[in-house]
Amino acid sequence: MIIGIDLGTTNSLACVYRNGKAELIPNGLGGYLTPSVVSLDESGEVLVGAVARERLVSNPADTAASFKRFMGSKKTFPLRQREFTPQELSAFVLRQLKQDAERYLGGEVTEAVISVPAYFNNNQRAATLEAGRIAGLHVERLVNEPSAAALASSMLSDEDEQSYLVFDFGGGTLDVSVVDCFQNIIEIVAVSGDNHLGGNDFDERIAAFFCKSHQMDLDALPPQKQAVLRRLSEKAKRELSEKESTFLHMNIDGEDKAVILNNEILIGCCTDLFDRMERAVVHALRDSGCTVDDIDVIVMAGGSCKMPVVAYFLEKLFGKKPVMIGSPDEVVAQGAGIYAGIKARDEEIRDVLLTDICPFTLGVGSYNPNDRGRNIMTPVIERNSVLPVAKTEYFTNVHDKQKEIEFPIYQGESFDCSENLCLGRIAIAIGQAMAGEARVSVTFSYDINGILVVDVVDDKGTNRAQQVFMSEGANLTEEEMRQKIEELKKYRISSNGDERDRLLLARGKRIYQELIGSDRENVAAALREFEAVLAVNNRRAIHVMRQRLAELFGVYEEFLNEEFLNEEFLNEEFLNEGFMDKEFLDKEFLDKEF
Repeated sequence: MIIGIDLGTTNSLACVYRNGKAELIPNGLGGYLTPSVVSLDESGEVLVGAVARERLVSNPADTAASFKRFMGSKKTFPLRQREFTPQELSAFVLRQLKQDAERYLGGEVTEAVISVPAYFNNNQRAATLEAGRIAGLHVERLVNEPSAAALASSMLSDEDEQSYLVFDFGGGTLDVSVVDCFQNIIEIVAVSGDNHLGGNDFDERIAAFFCKSHQMDLDALPPQKQAVLRRLSEKAKRELSEKESTFLHMNIDGEDKAVILNNEILIGCCTDLFDRMERAVVHALRDSGCTVDDIDVIVMAGGSCKMPVVAYFLEKLFGKKPVMIGSPDEVVAQGAGIYAGIKARDEEIRDVLLTDICPFTLGVGSYNPNDRGRNIMTPVIERNSVLPVAKTEYFTNVHDKQKEIEFPIYQGESFDCSENLCLGRIAIAIGQAMAGEARVSVTFSYDINGILVVDVVDDKGTNRAQQVFMSEGANLTEEEMRQKIEELKKYRISSNGDERDRLLLARGKRIYQELIGSDRENVAAALREFEAVLAVNNRRAIHVMRQRLAELFGVYEEFLNEEFLNEEFLNEEFLNEGFMDKEFLDKEFLDKEF
């Protein structure tokens, strides 16, 4: 069985195409969104999802989040004296989604189509494939997130021919794609994006604003306080999607500290983030050859698009309101599920064609006569070339009686190869000709799965070299991959007890850390009683305790979040007007109408 998976920075979800529609797969808690958070508990079991997210506050040293941002890098995350790579942590999330899907569908899931940001480079895509293999999934196809969103949007739309701009803004990445849809063909025309720009950056700016308002250093706070502040910042950001203003307050060293937040202040904190959004949009439009007027619909995807400031930014930029076709949290997963159905040759959609493009230029590092130590980029396949694609360029030798020519292969847009991503090197032996007499053809073949094959042939046809520069995995051999899979199998994804009970315990422990005095003791007593009931496995008692604890924790969370601020807090000094970027707020698209 094959499913589609949206492996997100903040949340992940799975989808299957059956009975003529894309069907989202619920997790153990009955929801569709599984937080992309991994934690190791005291027994060494792996916790994934909502339970792990609660432990970001109670056990920050044993919990990791936002690791997708570092896919394909050398960064590691320490959890209980063990270093995990981003792809290993992603594999735990994928394993959880696989288990949830198998439970829901009643059969074994062996294959998946996984969505990735369109601007993921070769290493990041290879790391995603590696995560899939570690999780026990055959992943033959990666689909770009905005392409998946466009596929789902076109299937849900009543119009046969339209031009879309898909603005896919998630927790950690931004993708912008220009898409043409006509009949059963969805054609990606151009892509742009930023792999380090997402809703998490807004959370960080809110947290930094809070600290700056109270002359504190965010990085100097204890890890547990940082985790609490980031959680409260995310909560405040979400509240601004529904309310004109909100408070962010927390107790630090026994003192209540607070700030007022509204969307205007949020814009002032994030001026450079909006500038980066605008650059990505302009880049995509320029590469597509389209103008703002050529775009029929601006489609918003990704959970961070629910922020009103993002919708307002796009409306002012384009002069028309953006739309959400379906839920922005779910549209990428639905597209991945539809593509899984296409790949499985489902009768109803097998004629649908999604054409994708190469997001980055692929080329060869060429000899620089002005600086022999600095190669320059010679493009072979330009960015936005429709896949699959094959192109050939010709090269010659630069020295007399040169025996070999080496071709370094790069991905990127910079003139200087040192600023691009080196995928590897391929060499070929040549006859000992004088400088400029040899003739070597270099052919790049890049397929829909993102696998690059480079063929190098000399002019006489006597020597030939071929190399695959992207395969299933990042830098691991088959033997290393088998060892990695066996090693991570030792870390069992927790399946003891009910997921609701583990979440309730984690929630209580997080609230316990935020309280003091008798309130903290009340929560501690409730947790001890609940653990005792769970130990004897009395189902009726467990059901009663669940209800009691849910009510108790709800009361305390309301207490922690209540609007306690008095008139002293609401004066001009507290509003911190000096932190607002007036120059940005005076821009035409952020006028007083906002």
